[in-house]
Amino acid sequence: MALAARTSARSHRLIGLVAALLLAVSTALAFGRVFLGTTTTMQLLGAAVAAAGLAVAFERRSLLLSTVVSAIGLAIAVGLIVFPESTWYGLPTAETLRTVLDAAALVGEQAKIQAAPAEPIGPLLLAAVVSLWAAVFSGHALAFRAGSPLLGLVPPVALVAFADTVLEEFVKPLYGVLFLAAALLVVFADGLARVQGWGPVWSSTRTGVAASAGRGARRLALMALGAALLAPIVVPGFGSTAVIDFGSPASARVAIDPFVSVQHSLSQETPVEVFRVTTSQPTYLRLVALSDFDGVQWKPSTDEGAVVDAGDQLPPTGQPTGLTEPVVIDVTADLAQLWVPTPYPVTSIRIPGRTVRFNAATGTAFVDHPLEQGESYRVTASVVRPTAKDLRNSRTAAPLENGKYLYTPRVGLEAVRQLAERWTVGAVTDFDKAMAIQDHLQDSSEFTYTIDTPLHGGTQSIIEFLTVSKAGFCQQFSTAMAAMLREIGVQSRVVVGFATGDRLAQTGQYSIKTSSAHSWVEVYFPDWGWMPFEPTPTRVNPVTTAYTAPAPDCVGATCPGDPGGVPDGGAQQNRPGADQRDRVENDPRSTGPRGAVGEGGTIDTPTADRGIARLALVAGVVLVGIGLLLVPPARAVRRRVRLRRAAAEPRRLILVTYEQFTERAAGMGLGRVAGETLEEYRRKVMETGYLSDGDLDRLTALATAAAYSQREPDGEQAEDAGDAAETAIREIKRAVGTTRWLVGLYRRS
Repeated sequence: MALAARTSARSHRLIGLVAALLLAVSTALAFGRVFLGTTTTMQLLGAAVAAAGLAVAFERRSLLLSTVVSAIGLAIAVGLIVFPESTWYGLPTAETLRTVLDAAALVGEQAKIQAAPAEPIGPLLLAAVVSLWAAVFSGHALAFRAGSPLLGLVPPVALVAFADTVLEEFVKPLYGVLFLAAALLVVFADGLARVQGWGPVWSSTRTGVAASAGRGARRLALMALGAALLAPIVVPGFGSTAVIDFGSPASARVAIDPFVSVQHSLSQETPVEVFRVTTSQPTYLRLVALSDFDGVQWKPSTDEGAVVDAGDQLPPTGQPTGLTEPVVIDVTADLAQLWVPTPYPVTSIRIPGRTVRFNAATGTAFVDHPLEQGESYRVTASVVRPTAKDLRNSRTAAPLENGKYLYTPRVGLEAVRQLAERWTVGAVTDFDKAMAIQDHLQDSSEFTYTIDTPLHGGTQSIIEFLTVSKAGFCQQFSTAMAAMLREIGVQSRVVVGFATGDRLAQTGQYSIKTSSAHSWVEVYFPDWGWMPFEPTPTRVNPVTTAYTAPAPDCVGATCPGDPGGVPDGGAQQNRPGADQRDRVENDPRSTGPRGAVGEGGTIDTPTADRGIARLALVAGVVLVGIGLLLVPPARAVRRRVRLRRAAAEPRRLILVTYEQFTERAAGMGLGRVAGETLEEYRRKVMETGYLSDGDLDRLTALATAAAYSQREPDGEQAEDAGDAAETAIREIKRAVGTTRWLVGLYRRS
């Protein structure tokens, strides 16, 4: 019988281990969907398994020791997964701590501007690892230490529900079934632990009670899994949109934020007209240039430039001066941003009743508050139409603004650089390199245009777009091209705005709708300034048509058949673009702090104040403290509920009272081992010298009679058992001391 007891205890402990690991795995797989790619999911899976392993390994130790060990494990996991470059052979360092504090200060900001599935950027990945680790550890503590399996499922359920809330995808039952199986196993393991407290679980025959009960439990579990898999299908509203959409802006204003709202605008069932443009020739309208790239986000400059008076000449942007074209833009919908849509380049802007600012370095215009429906403004656009030969002959540009238009992350884009070098083999000039990459991306046999993609514009999205999916919309094409150009030393940036739209036969105006929201690439040429390139297969920029075809071999005057050609001599004599080069290249000022603008493009002033990091840490400590404080009350509530349920049956009430006494005593180091009789346990406790008034003797006698006597005990005996148990526990508390008693509140019984 002793061998059976030991075998049973090992089996039950193994079941508990499997339950904890399965719960961790199912939670990590379901929660990992909020990030792009499978690599991050596997990293989160490893963290969850490590958290569960440590929790199980220190399950029989004090909760304080287990928490300290788990915190150390979390620090190592954060270093290895989130900031591996800051560790020393995998161990966290002071640099790791500083990096964690900096990233913690940006968690809330990035959560507002990123869309799921998101790039695994540092702040979000840090939050994911910490929350997953905390959910697994606290879930195990509540389920197995506090003996409340349902309460222990709450933290993992919260993470799974979060993933289902932020992901706009059809429900995937596999994750739910896997999680439910883990939850059932946790409840089953807790039930076995309770039964084991009264002795080994075994049967004398293979067809005994245990086998029959096991078959019944398995049938019940399979029925529960089947019901969970099929029931949602018959629930009204399955597969429909949410009654309340928390992810859509409540404002009726049109928001073209690079890049989340671009995709939103492209996918609208009923596009909204935003502008009507009066011009003699079609043109793209430019909103903002995204010049900064940190590997995850393309960011615009927060510098709005100087105020310009109505009709005054704008600061030069680097393009050669020549023909101009008046353009009138009528606003037909309220806008949400301060950017002013204009052709590029422009020489003047006149918006009645508005204060206009202009940043010449980026060619972006701003107003004091967003444009509204019914407003109309006039701009003067400069007509710049270089030929392919003009751009090919443009000299190599010195890096602008401290090389910001060449910057890419030190690591992560090696595959992009190798692909760019392969595509541009034989190309010598910046123009030929840009055209080679553009031609590859526009090749419909290799790349496909679709707005149905989870990719964004960060490093991982670019790599997956170029090497795996090869499908996306303008965001993927433009960010991929810009990153490839920077990797091979060509200055480039991403631009967001609107394509040409549709020409109205009645008025001759161009109607631009939200479906025309677009992004493209600009490349810098010293003699011509920033020139557009169009890598998206479904779009044609009118400006690029002048140089997308090879230029004829002619010298001097305008070449026949070359639209908009500029005499070579004039181009060199007037040194077009020199004003911008002299102004920008000799500008001693630094780029300065920039707003944290993610792929959602919302410009927010960075809040690098360490106070936010401290607040985040304090919040984490508070949450952990709340979790620790919840364990004793949870146990107390569970005890009261069990006593209340047994109150109607004196025999059952006495047995429950005795069981709870042994559980509470176990927390103070006086646990009853599996297979130990009531008398053996009484003698063991009495040998400690903690008890002297006969309360444990009376409780043991009442429990023995209730367990084995055919005579039914009465309510008075049940009440006497309760009094004896409480008195004995109080004596043990006084004997062991406050510290041991407090630790006992968290020890598993």
